[in-house]
Amino acid sequence: PGAWRAGALEVWVPTATEMAAFDRRTVERGVTTERSLIESAGRELAHRVREHWPDGTVSAVVGSGHNGADALVALRSLKSWGRSVRAFRATAGNPEPDVLVGWDIPLESGDRLFDSPPTDGVLLDGILGTGLKGAPREPAARFIHRLNELSLPVVAVDGPSGADLDSGLVAGACVDADLTVSFGWPKLGLLRFPARNHAGVIEVVEIGFPPPETEFEARAITGRWVQAMLPRRSANSHKGDAGYVAIVGGQEGMAGAVILAVRAAMRGGAGIVRAVSDPANRVLLQAAVPGAVYSSCDDPESVREATAWSNALAVGPGLGRGADRRDLVSRVLDGRGDRPVVLDADGLSTWEGAIDSLADGLRPVDVLTPHPGELSRLLGVEPQVIVADAPRYAREAAERFGCTVVLKGAPTLVAEARGPLRVATTGGTALAAGGSGDVLSGLIAAMLAAGASGPDSAMSALFISGLAAEVGDNPAGHGASDIPDRIPAIRSAVESLPKSGGGSVIFAGGHPARPGGGPNL
Repeated sequence: PGAWRAGALEVWVPTATEMAAFDRRTVERGVTTERSLIESAGRELAHRVREHWPDGTVSAVVGSGHNGADALVALRSLKSWGRSVRAFRATAGNPEPDVLVGWDIPLESGDRLFDSPPTDGVLLDGILGTGLKGAPREPAARFIHRLNELSLPVVAVDGPSGADLDSGLVAGACVDADLTVSFGWPKLGLLRFPARNHAGVIEVVEIGFPPPETEFEARAITGRWVQAMLPRRSANSHKGDAGYVAIVGGQEGMAGAVILAVRAAMRGGAGIVRAVSDPANRVLLQAAVPGAVYSSCDDPESVREATAWSNALAVGPGLGRGADRRDLVSRVLDGRGDRPVVLDADGLSTWEGAIDSLADGLRPVDVLTPHPGELSRLLGVEPQVIVADAPRYAREAAERFGCTVVLKGAPTLVAEARGPLRVATTGGTALAAGGSGDVLSGLIAAMLAAGASGPDSAMSALFISGLAAEVGDNPAGHGASDIPDRIPAIRSAVESLPKSGGGSVIFAGGHPARPGGGPNL
């Protein structure tokens, strides 16, 4: 795949508010100084500019805050390396602290950006800081529009000016960056839409922050983290050790959903997979996945046997929503003993209006995988409200149901009743295809059957299926049926990652004009 997020074992994803508080505490404790952080940030920024755009003038548009100072330090380094540089003042005051003392880099009036603009090279966006709330005011908005008009590559300093890096909201003018260099850790708002559309490629660089003394609320799902969590097979393992998975779903005419889930579970490493589905789907299922076992969902004894046989179950793909479907799900939940269950799609929607009954049947080992519409039906909250504050509702659902909740979206979030929120880093628009959720459910069930915990199974399956979906030239031509057969190779690549590595953590995607054709970790 073209976009790796190997990253570190732990990559925190603080909100801008959390990061500002951490920055302040770090300085107050004497761990480092604000000036040292600015100097380190500016030099790292300069290295990224030189790496992606080795030629041409580098021009910075700077406000009076620390992001403006970071950009000016970058200009100092680039000038010392022989590059032509220019600096434009976007506010009445100069950036604080004054980092240009002793350097011959004049701060030009902002008007010069309009009557004598740069015509080559790259632009640095140091206009606004990371604490913005609401729409940018003048004159900042005027300079943001000007940066977007100049048709030169733009590098955002820590975040594109105009984006709320707590929520990801964009209320007014916002810089369209090709590259965002984020300091310390990526901010949660950077990874959420619509801000994500303005960030371009995000590179996260280390500038001297110590490990957080208390955990931030969220972490990114990285390749090395998944590598550490994947269940492994011993040299003498057999199909029973690999785990047995039962997939319950597929009303008449919906065999495809079950087939996708079964294929994903098989390619995800399950020893045996059993499809518990409508009798009308039997021929289709056995033709499409001959390695799977079939059981009728209309036969209570057959359902009971399949449930007792399995190590983990996925319930819901193509299931349908009638009263009889809720009865079927109830029988599975009541008879599964200590086996974990992935509840997806119609397996969730059948419980609309009966949230307490669903909660009573769930256990900490279970995984729910709703999209905002399905979670809306359960919580009685409008889908658009859930999308606007997805971290809140993912956590709320995990606490309400007492198990792992995978709230699908951009990005997908993994929440558990206790513990940090996890943020997906793979997949993107390639997962915007019918059946992708069925693939995810089957893969999570395979991980659960092999002995992984609910959160670990969800994160591993999200990362691997997301990378498998990204393979190919155009996500618009991608289908969910393409994903399962790519899973073994992706998993092997993740397992083969070096145990550690330096350099930036890189998040691909975003703005289409991205430097270097994407990351290569």
